[in-house]
Amino acid sequence: MHLSLGRSDWIKGLDKRILRKVLWGFLVIFSANSYSQLPDDKTEQTISDYLTAIDALEADQGAYSAELSDLFMGLGNAYVSKKEYNDANLVFQRGMQIQRINFGLNSLSQTAYLLSIAETEKYLGDLDQAQKALDQIYSLSAKNYGRSNARMLPVIESLMDWHEELYPLRKPKEGLSTLISLEGLANEMFNVLEVNKSLAESSTPERYKRIGKAQFLIANHIKHYGELQTTKFSVATESSSSTRTEPRTSYKHFRRGRAALQKVVASLMQQQPLNIYDQADAIANLGDWYLIFGQITSATKTYKIAEETMATTERPDELRLQTFESAQLIDFSDGIDQRFMLKTAPAAELVGTIDVSMEISQSGFASDFKVVDENTTLTKSDMKVLQKYFRKMRFRPFFSNGKTQIMRVNKRYDLPSIGA
Repeated sequence: MHLSLGRSDWIKGLDKRILRKVLWGFLVIFSANSYSQLPDDKTEQTISDYLTAIDALEADQGAYSAELSDLFMGLGNAYVSKKEYNDANLVFQRGMQIQRINFGLNSLSQTAYLLSIAETEKYLGDLDQAQKALDQIYSLSAKNYGRSNARMLPVIESLMDWHEELYPLRKPKEGLSTLISLEGLANEMFNVLEVNKSLAESSTPERYKRIGKAQFLIANHIKHYGELQTTKFSVATESSSSTRTEPRTSYKHFRRGRAALQKVVASLMQQQPLNIYDQADAIANLGDWYLIFGQITSATKTYKIAEETMATTERPDELRLQTFESAQLIDFSDGIDQRFMLKTAPAAELVGTIDVSMEISQSGFASDFKVVDENTTLTKSDMKVLQKYFRKMRFRPFFSNGKTQIMRVNKRYDLPSIGA
């Protein structure tokens, strides 16, 4: 590869060892998103310096020198800072090619370049190509470590991060494809945890909790938008292109999420030191899971266990008030689902925040809405928007004396402008 020459004569005259230190300095200083803080002229100079250094190294060591790959990474990041994503993508591809030539087709050193390629493809709007790059990261790691090896966990977690960030950016049809990949990663995480990790490890509860989140996201998406007739599971080693024929039933996601949340409870019971508050909260969350999937009897039994667990704490009344008397929003997605809903809905300008009184049923549904402030009057259109907003949600119902009960609570509501 021949890139434009600038001050190559000066660089060629440097001692080779000093040159390497200078070039490595470029990589350290200008990676990790620091480019965005530089003025445009400084970024241009950085790009020019990288191009010059690449020319010098190619002339000295050849077009496939292993040391070139780090320079291409730095150059690609500089292009990203200027939003020149096509150039950045090409440069990252070149760096990955050099890694393959020097260290093999299945070398893990490609991972950083694949992740950068996925990012630039996302910026360019080609999310399918971004997905392919992510699939390669998983495949390379699985081939090097083995799918059930504990070293797969940070790989899986980083890819789950990426998919969770991507999902709210997509339209419903493409969003389901992203969630299918996320679910596949969650299933792989479950298998790795079962083989390698003790329930007593401090990181175990959050990992199982995250598996439940993935199952919630895909089940809720299918509930609101339906599912594709044919879908593909892309995060796999050998079956990446195979069509999924297994029916995607609500019960399947309920069962998988339940298994993960039961593991959360079991793991918290083995943590040292024991935290009864966390245990009670995890049991109540398991009750929420039963509730949103229509398993009312199981939800009631589980809430009762949570209540009994709270009774063993130092402040049972305070914990019961917080857990069962505040109508907590049930959201296993940590806000991801809400961001996706907002993206697919028409944008509305907010004119203020009001308090709304509502009734929460024994099943966690909201109804009978009333504006608390007597000086605030909503039109019929405004009230319909409000009702639609809250009726999409599920709340943890009031629970006392072994059964769920109807309760009335106040909730804050961001009032959109009229006609929005």
